[in-house]
Amino acid sequence: MGFFSRNKTFKIRDIEFYSEENYHYSKGLQSSITKEIKIAKNNLSLEQLKPILQYLVEFIQDEKPHIKSGEKTTCFSWCILFHEESDAFEILEVIPEQGGFGEGLSRTLHIVDQQLSVCNQLKVEPDFPDFDHIVAIDPLIQKGLRPNLFRWKGEDPDSGWVVMSNSFNEETMSFEEMTIGQLMTMRPEIVQFMALPAGFKVISQGNDVHIAFDKHLTEN
Repeated sequence: MGFFSRNKTFKIRDIEFYSEENYHYSKGLQSSITKEIKIAKNNLSLEQLKPILQYLVEFIQDEKPHIKSGEKTTCFSWCILFHEESDAFEILEVIPEQGGFGEGLSRTLHIVDQQLSVCNQLKVEPDFPDFDHIVAIDPLIQKGLRPNLFRWKGEDPDSGWVVMSNSFNEETMSFEEMTIGQLMTMRPEIVQFMALPAGFKVISQGNDVHIAFDKHLTEN
């Protein structure tokens, strides 16, 4: 029984991850950001969190950020925060309905899984927008009308996404701006499409959606 009860560990690059009690921990990041990181399990295994751990290791080692307590960054297309404690930086994720950040990375992983699923089905490389990137939006979308999504070739901080309803009238109405995070919070049903690269459009048809590629969207 001892063999099967042993905590499993694995490495990403030269960084080891292991689990103790209610948290997952890193071993090897202290040389880069002065502390290790820890993540509340929230019923998620290290294996399930592997895509996010890979993202964090690459971000820390390749970007070499100067991390301080309260530092926010985008993880894929969701927002996380480094909360400094005595022994480590705890990674928290934004929970909009709670008006702040919470333990664990359940929401982040759920969003990543949805977006990767759509991209994998279409056999395209995902292009994750930053949480704070800008979206042009038809104001009628905020009133609940079904959205059509178009991703143009955008440059930071423009995500390239334009969201509009079938009732939008270019002659009498103007687009508004909001962030990717605000849009995904307001209309969670479209979260799954946000990593589609420039050139893709998602058109509402009755109760269904139709996804297609339009090369004109990739032209400036």
